[in-house]
Amino acid sequence: MKHALASLIISIFATSLVLSSSAANAQEKPLTEAQVEEIVKKVIKENPDLIVKSVEMYQMKEQADSLSKAAKNVVAMQGDLQNNPNSPSIGNPNADVTIVEFFDYHCGYCKRFFPVLTQLLDSDHNLRLVFKEFPILAEDSALAAKAALAVNHIDKNKYLPFHTVLMKSSMGFTMENLTAKAKEIGIDPEDFKKAMQNPDLDKEISHNKDIAQQLNIAGTPAVIIGNEVIPGAITLDVLKEKVAAARATK
Repeated sequence: MKHALASLIISIFATSLVLSSSAANAQEKPLTEAQVEEIVKKVIKENPDLIVKSVEMYQMKEQADSLSKAAKNVVAMQGDLQNNPNSPSIGNPNADVTIVEFFDYHCGYCKRFFPVLTQLLDSDHNLRLVFKEFPILAEDSALAAKAALAVNHIDKNKYLPFHTVLMKSSMGFTMENLTAKAKEIGIDPEDFKKAMQNPDLDKEISHNKDIAQQLNIAGTPAVIIGNEVIPGAITLDVLKEKVAAARATK
């Protein structure tokens, strides 16, 4: 907001300068500070929407700059985003388009978005989906994220069933119920508990948060398709459009 106000002041000041210059030429002498102040007040009074427009223009520019910066960072980080061996993935390993999702197991929008993603992969067998654990909504979100990565370390084929169980869960996460859920999908409880002690799990989550910060991802879900960062739970039709656009650039 401070930047927006600064932009507004510049806008108003620029306007007042034009008026001041015209008045000064007419009077052939510079205006006093009080006269300039009166001109600025008059501009605001006669153009009340100037403040709103100035702030809106600033916000639009900020958003455009943010998206442009994020796109450049996506290009530079594609290898890490798509091919980090520590990130779980499903779909065609030779896919022509890879979707990267940042999510939180406590995110209601993520839970509703997950079936949309799986529906897309079921209908398009030339896609791959990479999961980026991004626990930001609750303290036990991090525990759930660690549990999912622990399962992936034990058996990559068990990640999706475990991920699905967590996405369908409406309860909080504890070591006890996560161990029980892991057992339900065929993971030995002792192997699971041992894997949870791996310090690399925390490093992986921290790394995902660093990536998200560089891509200006502050909420969940967020997907990356091609070089575009797309915030929020989008519809299946929009997903298909984004995939088609990414394919067109190949």
